[in-house]
Parts: sequence; structure tokens; C-alpha cells
Amino acid sequence: VANYKGHIAGGLVLTAVYAAAVSFTSIERFAEAAGVLRDWQVLGAVMVIGILFSLFPDVDTNSKAQDIFFGIVFPLNILLLWQGMIQAAAYLGLIAMLPIIGHHRGWTHKKWAMFVIPLPILVVPYLYNDQILPVSLVYYVAAVVGYSSHLLLDGLLWRKFRIKN
Repeated sequence: VANYKGHIAGGLVLTAVYAAAVSFTSIERFAEAAGVLRDWQVLGAVMVIGILFSLFPDVDTNSKAQDIFFGIVFPLNILLLWQGMIQAAAYLGLIAMLPIIGHHRGWTHKKWAMFVIPLPILVVPYLYNDQILPVSLVYYVAAVVGYSSHLLLDGLLWRKFRIKN
């Protein structure tokens, strides 16, 4: 089982590979769908989302991963509120609280969770503006990639690949 440093590194590597792949596609199309985003903002958001979701399954315990996760999510939530993005702040807060409704290495460490937990990133914006689907899909996949890095390093996706502390 990897520690928080291993999960951050794994999330960083896999998300960077994903971000590189995305950068070879037409980011302008994603940026246009998002309205005001520029290429570097999309890629920056992809990296942050991937790293946050690489830590997400361990947020249910009092740990360094939890400290880092909420150290990023809390100011981000404040920024969203300050920008008047109340619904986005509410959804971020809701997603951030999800791990506390279970026990460690419970449902947050299941394969299905890596697809289901990030779904609000894809579905909620689409409910308000179907034109934003391309950029929401980019962010959703970034979350799945980050989440999968956690499960991979814990040996839950491929048992032969497991990082020990």
C-alpha cells in the first residue's frame, strides 16, 4: 500500500500522461465549450483534479493525504464562493465529504467507485449547459485517471503491481 507521497507521485505521473494526450487533441474545442478557459487553465485543472482524486480514497482517515486533500479543497471552495460559483462550491463540498460515510478501504477502494464518484463532474455541468460536455468529459477522465492511480498503487487494479511503504 502506497503512502500519500506514493499516491501523489502516481497521480502526478498518470495524470501528466493523460494531460499530454489531451494536449495533442484540439484543446481549443474544449476551451470554447468552457467559455473563458485557456489551454493552460484546462491542463492545470486536469492536473489538480488528477492529484486530488489520487488522494481521495484515503481522505476517510486522519492522515497526511487528508491534510493535503482538504488543504487544496478548502481554499478552492472559498475561491469558488468568492467568485459567486455557489453551486460548484456546493458540489465540491459534497464530493469532498463522501469518504466519511464509510470505513477505510471500504467502498472508496472499490473499482466501481473510481467511475461513480467523479460522475458529478460530468453530469452536473451538463444539466445546466449541454455545450460544456467536452470540457466536463476531459475533467471526468482526469478524475478517473487520478483515482485509478490510487487503486493501482494499492494493488487493487492489478495485484502484481503494488507499492509497499
